[in-house]
Amino acid sequence: MFKKLLILSTLSIAMTAIVGCGLLTVTTTEPTTTLSDETTSTTETETSTETTTELTTTTTTTGATTTTSLIDLIPEECSAIPIVDGWIPTWCDEFEAALPNTIIDPTKWTYQAGGGGFGNQELQYYKNADPDNVAIRDGALVITALKEVYSSNNYTSTKLWTQATASFKYGKIEMRAKLPYGRGTWPAFWMMPKTSKYGGWPDSGEIDIMEHVGYDMNTVLGTVHTERFSGTNGRGGTTDSLIPNTVPSIDVANTWHTYGIIWNEEKIEWYFDGHLFGTVEADEKWGNGYSADPSVDWPFDQSFYIILNLAIGGTWGGAQGVDDSIFPATFTIDYVRVYQQDYVTGDAESPSTIRMPRIYWQSGNQAFISWTPATDDLRVKSYYVYVNGVMSKKTSVNAVLLINLRLSFDNIVTVIAEDYAGNLSDPFDLIVTA
Repeated sequence: MFKKLLILSTLSIAMTAIVGCGLLTVTTTEPTTTLSDETTSTTETETSTETTTELTTTTTTTGATTTTSLIDLIPEECSAIPIVDGWIPTWCDEFEAALPNTIIDPTKWTYQAGGGGFGNQELQYYKNADPDNVAIRDGALVITALKEVYSSNNYTSTKLWTQATASFKYGKIEMRAKLPYGRGTWPAFWMMPKTSKYGGWPDSGEIDIMEHVGYDMNTVLGTVHTERFSGTNGRGGTTDSLIPNTVPSIDVANTWHTYGIIWNEEKIEWYFDGHLFGTVEADEKWGNGYSADPSVDWPFDQSFYIILNLAIGGTWGGAQGVDDSIFPATFTIDYVRVYQQDYVTGDAESPSTIRMPRIYWQSGNQAFISWTPATDDLRVKSYYVYVNGVMSKKTSVNAVLLINLRLSFDNIVTVIAEDYAGNLSDPFDLIVTA
């Protein structure tokens, strides 16, 4: 549902901020401001060929929005999964039965076949639906890496992804699995952006839910990669932080464990068997001297798809060589599940008005502004930022880099918060003098 917004600002707070060597005055405004662009109060959905994953579906009829609760959208194959702490299963693969030709369910996964190292000098070739490399046995997906020569590679394995079938934005995403044993193995459960709206890797982000290398058995890493934090400079956590105070020891090869993240607008958290071991938060102090867009460090406001693979060797997995005596090596996955919290049903309030805008950086016609996040009885979804009555940015984080401000002019910047039910906060108007 789209609607024009007529903003009546009644705030009269004034504040000042020291920026560089100058004094910048920021003042809220009282005049009526008409916002010429339209905002949407519907929740995001994926295309018809993909799974809808963000909270609820909405149907608009003559100005009224009808919401369908997530609990009514649980797929039949996920109906036996218990709802715990309000987490509703919206997508899953329990790997109960193999299919004659594809082995895996083609409505959920496709194969990525090929070799060539994948930018990491990996040694395997990923084959397409080869039963020697992928099978469903006893209610689990088994990915097997073999020591065999294939297409100029000395090892074969399998890589599956949901790139063509489903992508996800926010939620709880988890896998129950046993990891391979042995030096040279590199299993991963990870996510990549569907459209890479901020540019190629690593600018649009990567979420590694679980990575493990065989020469460092029983240490599992969770990491995100972004424009400024990529490769070995990624941010996240490791299960070593859980030992010995949270768990006495970890055996990833012989024991089932659950690996997952909880991802929302504000942060990504990594969990091992329900124990938190790492957190990366969206931070108001983004960028180099605040001169970069928040997406530089937080591109995680877009849909990502899931990847499962077992690599051999490579710059990290093969850092201490490959032990050829370990093959066949197996990566066994009991299930992969995606859950969402319902932030629409029961929403009774609009978000609060934002507070305490801060201008961290300004140069010419650009300014980096931040504010204290709005609050909501359930959850704030996003912020609409207008400059001089025209839509400038929509962001899920409480900061934005403004560009093309009018020079020698009092620019009126308006920030409005929106929750998942489409309720809007009162606007906060401020003047940025460029």
